[in-house]
Parts: sequence; structure tokens; C-alpha cells
Amino acid sequence: MTASQVCSTCKGRKKKCDKQMPRCSYCERKGLDCCYSYGSDSSPYTASERDREMFDKTLQPAKFQSLSRAVPYASVLDPRDLDAALSLEVLSIIHACHSSVEDMSMRYFEGLHLWIPFLCPSYFRRELIQFQSEPTAEFALFLLSICLLTYDPSQRYPPPTGHEALYLQVKMVFTQVYVLRRPSVHLIQAGIFTSIWEYAHGRPDASLTSIDICARMAYMADLHRKPECSGWSQAWNTWWAIRIFERIFYCETTAPGIPLITPALEESDMLPHEVGDIDGHETSNLSHQFVSASVAGVGCFGRAAQATYLLDRVIRATKSTNTSQISSLIALDSDIQRLLSATMDKCHGKRGENCGVVGISIRALSILHQHILQSDAMSIESQWCKLSQSALDTLAQMVLDIARSQRDIHGNDIKILSPACNYIFRHALQYLYNKRYADSGAWFKDSDTLREALDRLNRRWNPESGISSAR
Repeated sequence: MTASQVCSTCKGRKKKCDKQMPRCSYCERKGLDCCYSYGSDSSPYTASERDREMFDKTLQPAKFQSLSRAVPYASVLDPRDLDAALSLEVLSIIHACHSSVEDMSMRYFEGLHLWIPFLCPSYFRRELIQFQSEPTAEFALFLLSICLLTYDPSQRYPPPTGHEALYLQVKMVFTQVYVLRRPSVHLIQAGIFTSIWEYAHGRPDASLTSIDICARMAYMADLHRKPECSGWSQAWNTWWAIRIFERIFYCETTAPGIPLITPALEESDMLPHEVGDIDGHETSNLSHQFVSASVAGVGCFGRAAQATYLLDRVIRATKSTNTSQISSLIALDSDIQRLLSATMDKCHGKRGENCGVVGISIRALSILHQHILQSDAMSIESQWCKLSQSALDTLAQMVLDIARSQRDIHGNDIKILSPACNYIFRHALQYLYNKRYADSGAWFKDSDTLREALDRLNRRWNPESGISSAR
């Protein structure tokens, strides 16, 4: 009996597979595990116990000793030893965190991946298999950045290492690879993950600087060019991730006036691939431009791109001093609300999904209506001011509903919390501080709900700093 596709081991090692079941001839001859699937349809990244055992046995630092020839750490900067030495060093760091490559990968795809799903799980799995036989410094750094992003020292007492110490190790390894190698997709993705960690830990200026470095590397690697074939999809998704995160971070920078590195988003831009599209499982979003929110077939990543396009328009509009454009701002408000409404309808019973779209849309609406209220009162009609005030009231209630829905998140489930929620919770809490209710009891109850939500986020992303507070 033969399988319908080559096994993952032969595919990763680029060997000819005879597709024999239950084990192909190559795996049988080499004594390797033979697997003909990468996961199930129920989860974006699933692993059987057999897979977990295989990775735990294979991706051990001791396996790379022969490759590194016991290279001393001082010679890591030698380009001839970079791949083997850094791979050994990275795996040692991961195991020092009491983690494994398989565990941290699952935590990422079951958690933060739901925020902005720009990685393809099956691509990642194939590259991980190939890394076993052909370790590279870029992919090793990429794995270390995932470890940083998924590491939760609060789950262990005492923690094996601190968040800050792990972050400094990632920055050091990133600098080594950045100096010695040309920009690559994995190097850029590692930079994106590092910038997300900085943002989650309350460092918007550092995160914007890091994502701008990623943008410059992406230009050097030509990631910004529209793909002409499916093989370029991973690069195109990475480029889109840069554009999305740059605008998210830009909204919170303390240094206004800094220009965006990536160009303004246009209606003619092609949407990114969804996770399944990269493997050809579904119809590609690349056939879509910035279509209406009511059009079916656009997934979480495509909707996040649409929301970012609208956020980009809001950012540009708020920089304009032409107050006669108030009608265009209201029209923009309608576009954002349609996208948000269409997205919220899909969120019932699906915790974590579309959280990127919802967070970006709420952020865009908040910035837009705050801009209207802060404009010259003499040049804004009272009806627009009332409309903006009503919109901010509605947004605050929406954020309160999100905070209430997260009350039952405990333990390992806390990994699904997006760091972008911190922004909307803080601004909703600040809004409550500025607008007291007539019912003081309800005001205190709602304020406590938002503070509890911020505390949950802090326990996930910054457990060493204590309880969050609104700025």
C-alpha cells in the first residue's frame, strides 16, 4: 500500500520517497520516524505524541555537538562556525528555559498566532524537520525569538531565567546574525517577534525601531514585491506583518513626527495569504484587493490587512489640518464600523480568533473620534461632536464586554491574550476616568473590570513588573 503524498522526512531532506506504508524505504533504511501528515484540520498546529517524542529526542543540544565540533562560544562570530555554533547555543538556551522546540511551537500556534496569523504551520514544520539535518543560524535565531515570545516564567517558581535576560540573549544573537548574514525571511521574522515582545512589555519606541529595521531588511530582500507565484507567499505574508505591526506600534510611540518606513496602503494592494493558502488548501486572498467587508472568503489575516488599511487612512487623516474633511472622516468611520461588525459576528464562541482585526478596528475608531473632538470646536458642527462622543461611549462599552469575556481565562489559556488588548483596555479605562457615571457604583464596577483585564495581561506578558495601570 502506498501513500498519496511523500512523507515529511523525505520532503524535509529532499529525498526521493517511494510512499510505502507504514514506512517508506528511506526511513526504514535510516531508522527514522516516517510520517505522512503534518497535523489535523481541527487546529492550525497539532502534534501527536509520536511527533512530540521524535522532536524531543532529535532537537537536543547534544545532537549538534558533532556539527559544532565543540566550537567555543568566543568563536561564534567566525562565519565558518556560525550555523552550527549558534544552533547549539540556541538549543541550549531553550532547554535552559525548561522548554522544548515542540512545546514552544505549539504554544505560539495555539496562542499568539491567532492575533496576526502570518506564519504557515505546515511550512514551519517542514523547515523544522530540515533544521535537524541542516542547521542554520537564521532559523536558530527564529526559534529563539519564538521561545522569547512564548516564554512565561510565571508558570514556574522559581523561574529558570528572567524575561529580560532571555530578551538580551535574543538581541545579542540577532546582532551577530544581522552583521554576518544577508537579510532573509527567517532573520526578518525573528526581528518581528522581538518587536512584538518589546511592544508587549510597554516599550513602543523600541518596538517601532525594531520593526523599522525589519522593514529596511525586507526592502533589501525584495519582500515588498508582489508575488507572482505561490512559492513567494511566506515572504509576502512577512511583508504584510511588517506593515501591520508598524502601524500598531506607531500609534503608541512617544516620539510623534517619525515617518513610517513602509509606504501608505492603497486599495490596489493585494491581500496576504491565509494560512491554508500557502499550501494551496484554499482559494488565495491574492485574488482579492481591499474588497468590502461583506465579501466572503477573506480570512483572519486578510481582515487584519483590511483593518490596517483603514487605520492607515485614519493616521493620515489626523495629520491633516483641513477641517473641511469632516464628512470624509465620518465616511471612514462607517467603513471601519462595517468591518468591525462583520468581524464581531464571526467571533461568537471562537475565543482568540479575529482578535487582531477587532483590536485594530477599535484603535482606528478611537483615534478618529478623539481627533474630531480635539479639533477646533468652532470649525466642527455640534452634531459631529455628539456623534463622536456617542461613538467613544459605544467603544468603551465594547471594550468592557471584551474584558468581561476574558474573566474565565486562567492557567495555560492565558497564552491566547493578545498584547494589543493592553492599548484598548488602557484607553477605555482612561475614558472612564475622564467621564464619571451618574451611578458611581456602576462606574467603580466597570473600572475594576478593566483593571482586572490589565492585570491578566501583565501576568502573561510582564509578570516581573506588577499590576498595570492606565497612563
